[in-house]
Amino acid sequence: MSKLLDLIAKQKALVAEIEKLQQDEKEMKVFELVKDLEALRDKYAYSEADFVSVVLSYYKHETQAKTRKNSSSAKTATEKKPQYRVKLDGKEVVLKESTQGKMKPELEEAVKKAGFTKYAEFLDSLIKKNKVETFDQLIEKLEGELVQ
Repeated sequence: MSKLLDLIAKQKALVAEIEKLQQDEKEMKVFELVKDLEALRDKYAYSEADFVSVVLSYYKHETQAKTRKNSSSAKTATEKKPQYRVKLDGKEVVLKESTQGKMKPELEEAVKKAGFTKYAEFLDSLIKKNKVETFDQLIEKLEGELVQ
């Protein structure tokens, strides 16, 4: 029964909000425009997708490819993030700013030893523990060496 009361209360709130927005001149202009657009779409018997496509093409709005086949050809090579060799608890570990990808065994061991399962959590912990704001400041504080 409480769900019904919740829905009724939400309905009353929505009715009040609709009445308030109907008093707003800008909102009413948008509402009228949408009604006119729907009338045009119905007049020419366009589906919603086709109508949107026509409007976007008129304004020369670039849309993403609809199929993976077309979109994969437009991929660009991603630049690898620099990696830095640092000493943590007497062991050398290679850190990188990116939290994507697979961890090297030494890094995975250090992450697990610190009690984390994810590199991002481990990295956040290191930043907090060393009282720095950014990854670059962390590398500077840990005297990290750039790995080629």
